[in-house]
Amino acid sequence: MRRTAVALLLLACPALAESLEDAVLAYLAAADDGVPERWQVTGNLGAALTSGNSESLTLAAGAEAKRAFDPWTLGLKFTQIYTRSEGVESANESVLTERLERALSAKAWLFQELLLEHDEREELTARVQLTFGYKRLLRKTDRFTWHAEGGAGVLHEEFRVNPETEAILQIGTDFVWKISDKLTYTQRFVVYPSLSESGEFRFLAESMFTTPLGERVDLRLSIIDKFDSNPIAGVEKNDLLVTISLQVRFTKS
Repeated sequence: MRRTAVALLLLACPALAESLEDAVLAYLAAADDGVPERWQVTGNLGAALTSGNSESLTLAAGAEAKRAFDPWTLGLKFTQIYTRSEGVESANESVLTERLERALSAKAWLFQELLLEHDEREELTARVQLTFGYKRLLRKTDRFTWHAEGGAGVLHEEFRVNPETEAILQIGTDFVWKISDKLTYTQRFVVYPSLSESGEFRFLAESMFTTPLGERVDLRLSIIDKFDSNPIAGVEKNDLLVTISLQVRFTKS
């Protein structure tokens, strides 16, 4: 009986029916905003070869994945680096980074970042770093996006002799510059001052030039520079890696 009354009411008042239809469509549109986007996945494989006074081969492979669960965004990044110098393995490093961001507004985020690093060939066998902080959008145009961030956390390093744990800060900036339709430049710089040891710090600088070769394939030049102001004996302060790689992009539900 109630259904019949509602149907007659809607037939008698077309304006009411139209307004109800608009309300339903608006509700569905709002509901779609909460549906997670698909995984955005990028895989890359590159190499660097030197010859002459010394022979060296470096292979770098990695994958990045990102997914949004409004207001959250989860990012995962894995890199495997293998280096052979003068016929002897000199580096076999694995790096995993997880980053979770929570949007506060269109220009502000809270973040949590976890770094897991392992190298079978170094005295530093493992590095675990957990930080929390705040990220802010400084500038955004059609071709340029610039962020800054600050936070604090804890760093644990496992050596073959003695482990160390210390409190650290995280201060960084990053930008993406679309130079042209065929060339994009990405830069990230982060410094990690120690709160436990005065004057000690580490920094990470990552630069990347990307140009498309096809619908889903890019050519990428990557420069990664790591610096430690007080490394353990036998380890260089500066670690620079330059690779040219192919990058493949795809999505997955």
